[in-house]
Amino acid sequence: PYFAINALANPMRADMVAALGDSTGYYSLKKICSKMKNSRSGRKILLEKPIISSESLNLPYLRSLPSGQFGREYIRYMDHNGFDADERPSVRFLEDEELAYVMLRYRQIHDFWHVLSGLPPTVFGEIALKWLEWRVTALPVCGLSSLAGPLRLSSEDRGILRQEYIPWALECGGNCEDLMSYPYEENFNRTVEEIRIDLNFIPAPKI
Repeated sequence: PYFAINALANPMRADMVAALGDSTGYYSLKKICSKMKNSRSGRKILLEKPIISSESLNLPYLRSLPSGQFGREYIRYMDHNGFDADERPSVRFLEDEELAYVMLRYRQIHDFWHVLSGLPPTVFGEIALKWLEWRVTALPVCGLSSLAGPLRLSSEDRGILRQEYIPWALECGGNCEDLMSYPYEENFNRTVEEIRIDLNFIPAPKI
């Protein structure tokens, strides 16, 4: 209850949101992990446990890529918003090492999903993306954010979310390939559109 209350009271408290995710995600993470083990790429990720950080990413290389390529659009998104790949909270409340890594992986590829969806890191954009994440991962923290987050929106924005973005999230999340098992880091030199085709990923409506 402590983590939930604090996360809802201040969704910008990444530490509280992360702690809520850690403490409620065990069964969903087990299902995600099992699904990842059903694909070669998912098994490879679980075996090698790649980390997305400023140390592991070749930032000058990403900035040198042509516009439209996935790596270039990712670093453009990060630079434009003043984000750092090292900012994602660590996992503190999961004892199972494999499940802890799956939770960390989910957090670290969140920004890739922003690039693929075209959603900005605004309150509205984050809520819309949380609906997609809830459909894809079934993590309770995503469900809580999806249901409680709209209370922070205007009535007009809640209507747009309900009429356009929730249907998009449910359709995209229901039809796409396994987003948790995709080797994003190995595909930086391909275009965003090619990645979307790989994943059968429908971009979000334009905000």
